[in-house]
Amino acid sequence: MAYVLVPIILSFALSAMTIPVIIRVARLKNLVDGPDSDRKVHVGEVPTLGGIAIFAGTITVFSSLYDLYGFSDLRFITPALVILFFTGVKDDVLVLAPRKKLAAQFLSAGLITHFGNLRLNSLWGIMGIGEVNGVVGTIITLLTIVSLINAYNFVDGINGLAALLGIFATVFFGTWFHLNEQESLALLSFSLAGSLLGFLIFNYNRAKIFMCDTGSMAVGFILAILAIRFVEINRLHADSLKFYIVNAPAVGFGVLAIPVFDMARVVFSRLFKGKSPFSADRSHFHHIFVDSGISHANSSIILLLINISCVLVVLPMGFARSAWGILLLILYTYFIYWFSRKLLARMNRCRYQQISVRHSAN
Repeated sequence: MAYVLVPIILSFALSAMTIPVIIRVARLKNLVDGPDSDRKVHVGEVPTLGGIAIFAGTITVFSSLYDLYGFSDLRFITPALVILFFTGVKDDVLVLAPRKKLAAQFLSAGLITHFGNLRLNSLWGIMGIGEVNGVVGTIITLLTIVSLINAYNFVDGINGLAALLGIFATVFFGTWFHLNEQESLALLSFSLAGSLLGFLIFNYNRAKIFMCDTGSMAVGFILAILAIRFVEINRLHADSLKFYIVNAPAVGFGVLAIPVFDMARVVFSRLFKGKSPFSADRSHFHHIFVDSGISHANSSIILLLINISCVLVVLPMGFARSAWGILLLILYTYFIYWFSRKLLARMNRCRYQQISVRHSAN
């Protein structure tokens, strides 16, 4: 249990102790986010740079215990994260052009892919494709990492959501890695989980601080590493694993379903309308709930439960090919999205009609 409890406790403590200091400094230096547009619904000025605590808690605990336990199989994670960290800080403080952020994301992804030997080498029969050569595998891996970085950046729109989804994903992956004696990956998972838990205390319900790009990009990057390792370990070591998952890509997709689905839907919708995929609007999944009068806290819990249900839908499908599992998840998630919109729209109409009747009676 040393690979589970120790990183969670240490990273939680470091993150939770760091945030009050960041809040004071951010307010002193006016590094705050105000409700200055229709897209932002928080009240008052909220300090940014909460991602500094997530980064500090995760990287300090992971790096220290990684060396202490004598691991050597995860290379170049720290320098790749440092690149994303400084990119996020600059964007949170000064605002960075999307293309420059994207360049930094590809640089970090390239670093961990090439020097860290992180690569997807098979599509598991998706579109009839099995193993792929090194070049194709590298391209797929780069796109996967950058996509997940931006997926968590997109989903960081209401209090608690990105942290809750990140905690769920890291606990799921970390538990599986620990049960299958992949302790270095379990260490990375639980180090991030503890940091996110420490941050969540200050971000849930009425947020005292925001994660912003500094945190969301680091979370997305680490989850991309965990997801890719999860898929590849199931492919390469099927005979020796205690808990082998036949449709690993579908399960990995299910663990990250809400961020991935939301990003894909929003990006395609914006491109279809002739807009930049990085243009800000209120078309995200979480906005459906918040715009219907549901609190940030409850909206985040609902989306977390939907994400958990995605895993429960696909996890028992050991008989199914990964392609069918992913297709089922896409259809299931889109149905939940469509049903939520219809149900909440109907509830809003009923509420307005009741208000109108009461006004007419008066």
